[in-house]
Amino acid sequence: MTQSDDQRLGVKSVHLAFEVLEAVAFEPGEIGVSELANKLRTTKGTVFRHLQTLVDRGYLIQNASTQRYRVGARAYLIGRAAAERVDIIAGSQDAMRSLRDETGETVVISSLSNRGNIVMNTLIGKSSLEIGVRVGSVLEPHATAQGKAVLAFDTQGLAKQLRRRGLAGLTPHTVTDIDELERQLEAVRAQGYATAAEEMLLGISALAAPVMDDSGKTVGSIAIVGSIQNIGRQPTPEQIEAVLRAAQRVSWNLGYVGHLPFEPRGGRAPARKAMG
Repeated sequence: MTQSDDQRLGVKSVHLAFEVLEAVAFEPGEIGVSELANKLRTTKGTVFRHLQTLVDRGYLIQNASTQRYRVGARAYLIGRAAAERVDIIAGSQDAMRSLRDETGETVVISSLSNRGNIVMNTLIGKSSLEIGVRVGSVLEPHATAQGKAVLAFDTQGLAKQLRRRGLAGLTPHTVTDIDELERQLEAVRAQGYATAAEEMLLGISALAAPVMDDSGKTVGSIAIVGSIQNIGRQPTPEQIEAVLRAAQRVSWNLGYVGHLPFEPRGGRAPARKAMG
C-alpha cells in the first residue's frame, strides 16, 4: 500500500468518525450500533470501533443498561463554545420571534456550508399542526426555499457542484432539471426571496430570503415553513414582506450595510459603520 493510499484511508476514517458523532448527536434519544451501521451504510464492526474511540475521548456516552449511545459532555462543551461564536444564531433571535409572531409559521435560520444549508435554529409556529425542522439537518440546496435563497447569491460554487452531481427528485414537485433551477435562481436574484412548495416533502411549503454578513457575503437564510394551505405556491405579499424584513434585520445585526437584493417597504438601513 502506498503512502497516498494510507492518506486516503486515513481521511475516509476521519470522515466516518465525524459521521458517527453527528448521527448520534442529532438522534432524539439513544441509538444502537446496528441502527448506526444501517444509517451510515457500513459494517457494525467499523461503527463500533469509532464509537469506542469517541466514548474514550468523552464525546459520547454508552448506556450501561441498554448498550446504546448518546452525546457526551465533551461534545456538548464544544457545541456550546461554537454556538457562542456563531453570530448568525445570536443575530437572528429577535428577528425569528418577530417573524413567528407576525406570520404564525415555524421559522428556520440556516447557515451556509459546502454541503448545503445547515439548520442552526428553529422556532415552532403557532399552528395547531406542529411543523419543525431538526437543528443540524442539512437541507438539499435545490429542493428547499432556504437552499435556493443561498444558491442565488452564493459565491462558493455550490451551483456548479449541483450541475456536476445532478439534482435528486425528492417528490414529484422537485426541480430536477439544472436549467430550470438556473431560471428559478435568476428569479430569486430579481425578487430577493425563494419559494419551495412540496419540493422536499409533500404538504410542506417554505419561503426564504438570504442573510448577508458585514462583507456582503451570503452566509445563510431565514425562512418560514408550514403546510401548503398556509404558505401557498405563491405566498401572500404580507408573508413575503415579513420574511424580507426579517432577513434585512438579521443582516444588519451581522454588520451588513449594503443594498439588500430586494428591499421590503420598510427601506434600507441608515448608513452606519459595519460591525467586525
